[in-house]
Amino acid sequence: MHCLVVEDERILLDLLGSVVESFNEINTVFKAQTVAAAEAISREHQLDLALLDLQLPDGEGSALGRDLVVRHAGIQLIVLSGAAEQFVCPIDLQPAVKAVIDKANAFASLRNSLNSILQPAEQQLTRRQQEIYNLIGTGQSTKEIAELIGCSVATVETHRKAIASTLGMSGAELIRVATLFTQRQGIQ
Repeated sequence: MHCLVVEDERILLDLLGSVVESFNEINTVFKAQTVAAAEAISREHQLDLALLDLQLPDGEGSALGRDLVVRHAGIQLIVLSGAAEQFVCPIDLQPAVKAVIDKANAFASLRNSLNSILQPAEQQLTRRQQEIYNLIGTGQSTKEIAELIGCSVATVETHRKAIASTLGMSGAELIRVATLFTQRQGIQ
């Protein structure tokens, strides 16, 4: 999935980009501080998701949203605003706008919105696999996990291999991703 983050405040742009990048389902994050920069990215790259600030130095985020919807079929939009409660979504953008987030609550709201849009791959795991995945993410060894859940080390190894296969990654990568996932869950 390819995401565009459009925010004129550099520090907020970088922070939002970092939050989006923490999701395994996001392959690429493009960042822009202006409508012109966002349009240039939009012309050169396929986009699936965009986070749009409404007030930009060279135009309106809602107008940019319209352009993105026309150019990228099926794109999903998350609107960022300092006055989200006052935002009235234009009718033509309603199918694409999945969330309107107040900048004051941006990070928790953004994580929740992305979780609902992206439906993380971790949701494909069985209940037992999710339990083991979470324990891997807390830094538990295979032996410690086996003791905690009351099964053999071989059973935990079998589950680890199945988890890695389901998520399409190697064993070493599984530890890193599980740790990020566990941290992400802790923030919510």
